[in-house]
Amino acid sequence: MEKKIKIGIIGCGGIANGKHMPSLSKLGDVEMVAFCDIIPEKAEAAKAEYGAPDAKVYTDYRELLEDKEIDVVHVCTPNRSHAPISIDSLQAGKHVMCEKPMAKTAEDARKMVQVAKETGKKLTVGYQHRHKPEAIYLKDVIDRGDLGDIYFSKAFAIRRRGTPNWG
Repeated sequence: MEKKIKIGIIGCGGIANGKHMPSLSKLGDVEMVAFCDIIPEKAEAAKAEYGAPDAKVYTDYRELLEDKEIDVVHVCTPNRSHAPISIDSLQAGKHVMCEKPMAKTAEDARKMVQVAKETGKKLTVGYQHRHKPEAIYLKDVIDRGDLGDIYFSKAFAIRRRGTPNWG
């Protein structure tokens, strides 16, 4: 039997419950072995629903990062904490799947990439919208020049769950 990839979830709120954990639970080659949230009940509930039999619960992500068993962490925390948690995770020897946005500043994003290169660990960011049909269509329209020279654009999304964009 092949070794399963051991996943730690940092942040057990909306996006983790709505997307990450349900998707990971459908994969046969991974198991969620650790859950961290500053609200202990959220981490406990995630463990109960998605955790491996011996999964652990944490309220401090730094303690989760000390667990040598964990191969990959999913950073599903408020946006402002993506960069520091991802950097700490990479430096702890974990591969990282960071929820979007990658960071609050370009400087923080560059630091994340730099640390990933230095540690030899993989850093991925959940920019899945680029594969949606409407995004692909818009890119084709732009590439064909149908909109002429674009000097400025602005896009936004209506978020019905009440979380500000930069959380």
